[in-house]
Amino acid sequence: MKITHNFDGQLQSLPFRGDLEGLLLFILCLFFFTSCVEDIVLPIQNGQKLLVVEGSLTTDTMAHQIKLSLSSDFYNQEPPIPVTRATVTITEGNNVWTLTEIPNTGIYKTAPDFFAVPYKTYRLDITNVDIADGAAHYWAESSCYPINPIDSIQIAKHFRNDKDRLTIYIFMKDDGDIENFYMGTFSVNDKLMTDSINQYFFMDDAFFNGNYIDGRFPIFSIYKANAVNNEKVLKDGDKVTVHAYGIPKDYYYFIGDLRSAGSSNPFMGPPANPRTNIYPKGKACGYFYVASVQHKDRVYYTEE
Repeated sequence: MKITHNFDGQLQSLPFRGDLEGLLLFILCLFFFTSCVEDIVLPIQNGQKLLVVEGSLTTDTMAHQIKLSLSSDFYNQEPPIPVTRATVTITEGNNVWTLTEIPNTGIYKTAPDFFAVPYKTYRLDITNVDIADGAAHYWAESSCYPINPIDSIQIAKHFRNDKDRLTIYIFMKDDGDIENFYMGTFSVNDKLMTDSINQYFFMDDAFFNGNYIDGRFPIFSIYKANAVNNEKVLKDGDKVTVHAYGIPKDYYYFIGDLRSAGSSNPFMGPPANPRTNIYPKGKACGYFYVASVQHKDRVYYTEE
């Protein structure tokens, strides 16, 4: 890394007698303080390789996946190296499920009939991982917190009156007995529209704990069909589905860490490694979480 420092010095109490010697001294000092540029080259060493864990379980019945890879250096532009041939299991009470890897991908899947159960705690165990200075055993735990069903969704004019866009609102009752943290995505005609973490919707229940969420919170926006040069548009007859997840508190803050690390805001402070629930600490990063999920559909028509 190359860091350039520009020194703009101030001349104080410099004698100037009008003679040639004083003039030369003044010019030399002025040149030094206003023109000094120093190139400092700092060696950046490659960091320790960590196991990166990305995975979740939900209350949907489907093949859930855990993705394993190696961490990479900050300036590395290559795709992550998958961690293959590991042993990956999920445990809940006396129930143990062994995941199957899609060959040579580092992606490990449950059977398609798997689903998580609210109020249960699930443990992820990973062994047979060959990483220099790594661990023989990695693990994580996460609990499943329920959320109430979505009563309905509304597709209305954009909350900032953007004539080319629409806003999606939800109506549902927040459970006042527990502290809820929500994550949301949406799809159109079963195609996911929120395809990156920065497009997901995240919200806690601090402002409406135990109350009804009555459409006051705009959660997504989408372009109308007449918007030019945009793939994410909505046409008459399209089916819109909102997917609401009840996520653990620590995962909610993990996402906040990720967004802060990727922020261009100069007042956010220097980026740091996001928190992790993967153990042993210092040997792995990433997150494993369990979420309950509720879905709600609506067919869009212009007259809405």
